[in-house]
Order: sequence, then structure tokens, then C-alpha cells
Amino acid sequence: MRLGIVMMGTGVHAAAAIGVLDALFAREIEPHAVCGLLGGAWPAALYASGMGQEDMHAALVQAGSLGRGLFAHGASARMLARGRERAIFDAKRIERLLVLQSGQRMLSLCPRAAVFPCRTLRSGYPIVFSTRAYRQESGLMLSMQVSLSFAARAALAPPPLLPAMRWMGYDILPLADEALACRQLLAMGAQRVLIIAPQLSPRTEPDALDLAAAGMSRGTDAQAPPHAAVLRVQMEDGITALAAEKLPACAQCGRRAAERELDGCLSRMGMAYCRVLPFRRERA
Repeated sequence: MRLGIVMMGTGVHAAAAIGVLDALFAREIEPHAVCGLLGGAWPAALYASGMGQEDMHAALVQAGSLGRGLFAHGASARMLARGRERAIFDAKRIERLLVLQSGQRMLSLCPRAAVFPCRTLRSGYPIVFSTRAYRQESGLMLSMQVSLSFAARAALAPPPLLPAMRWMGYDILPLADEALACRQLLAMGAQRVLIIAPQLSPRTEPDALDLAAAGMSRGTDAQAPPHAAVLRVQMEDGITALAAEKLPACAQCGRRAAERELDGCLSRMGMAYCRVLPFRRERA
């Protein structure tokens, strides 16, 4: 069966998707298509660009080495907590990082299938940036005429984390709608969808970004859409959404969670036997 992946996560927690991909590749399961929601737009862009496992982990180390350099000068978590309008991340540095890692190729030229949901700021009209053309549902605009780095940046984070992007004369914001994401992957040809949902450890005090994400939560853990299953990835103690130096550790959390829970998720989706088993010769 063709498997679609919805990559989610707040801040550095989105790196858990790379660890889950490691576990899938170890089973020789390559996702048919991926969807990047909010922070998950970054690993989705890396996957769509054609990166292998080693290159993805190198991208983790590179982003982690930048650390506080990704924050806007003078910005702090307190500004986000107080609801200030100023962006907490430096948009130019984020954009340069995305261009460096995923390239400036047009979506239609990407070797792997991916979608990045957004919406217009004023009307809320949904826009999906996609690497493939497919029959979209009514009331939704599909575009392939932007670069991969632009699509990932547009879907990455809402204000006040990052300023809104401008496209075709409209201000656009990320669209964190898991049900819509699943429908897009199914329309692209996926038969089942795995939702990767990183979670903050209950023993870790949330930072301002964690608190903001909790306020925007749509309750993915409550019930998965049809033909989908949720893989919950709990972060290690002390890994908050703004801990850039913990990116490799987040990927490890994703791999361990997949090794423990992936069989159950595949079974709930009717894909229990979609893994490669070693051949055993009968003894004489």
C-alpha cells in the first residue's frame, strides 16, 4: 500500500519526523507523499528535495549549530508570551537556511511528492502548494508555481514566530488542519496516512513556544481521520520547542517511538505486513 506521512511538530520537535523516516527506511518503506504542517514543513521540504538519511541528519546538525542565530536580534521568548507583534525568529536567516538545505527548484521539479497547506490572511481561503498536480476538492486552490523553499517557509510558522509570506498579492499563513492534510495525501494517491505528532514531556516545563502551540492545538490525539493513524512521539525531558541544540535528540526520540509503536499504527491502518521479513530456509 502507498503510505502518506503528515509531519507536524512545534519548533525543534518537528525533527522527530526524520527519526520516523529512519525507521521506515529500515523496513524498506518509502512514503508515497508527505505533508508539512507548521514546523513539519522543514523535514517535509528535506524529504521532497530528495535527501537521503545521511543528508537529513547533516541538515539537523547544521540547523542545530546555528542555535540562537536563528532568533531575531533582541527578541526573546517573553515577547511571544506577551503577544508582541514582532517576529521572534529572523525570517531572512530561516529563509537562507531553507534555500541552502532544500534548494530553489520549483515544486514541479522535486523528485518526491509533498504538499504544504496555507491560507489567505483575510479570507482564510485554503491554498495548497504541491509538487504534483492532482484533482483538488472544491473551495481549495492548488499551486505548483513556487519554489520548494518558498512553500516550506510559507507553511512553517504563523506570526509572531515568523512574518506572514506574500504570494500573488495576498498575505498567506500556515494552515494547521490535519484532516485537510490527510485528504490531500489521499487525493495524491496515498492509501493510508501516518500522522507524526510530537509531544512535550509532561516532566518538562514548557517554554513560550510550547504554550503558544498548546493554545492553537486542534486535538489531533483525540481521534485520527479515516484511513489514518497517529504516531505520538514524546520528547525526552528538557527538550522544549526552542531548544535548537536538541535537534538530533528529537530525531532519536522519533526513531525510538517508531520502533516501539509503528507496528501498532500499521496494524490499525491495515498495513501490518508492509515490512520486509528475512528469508529463512527450512532445515533438512
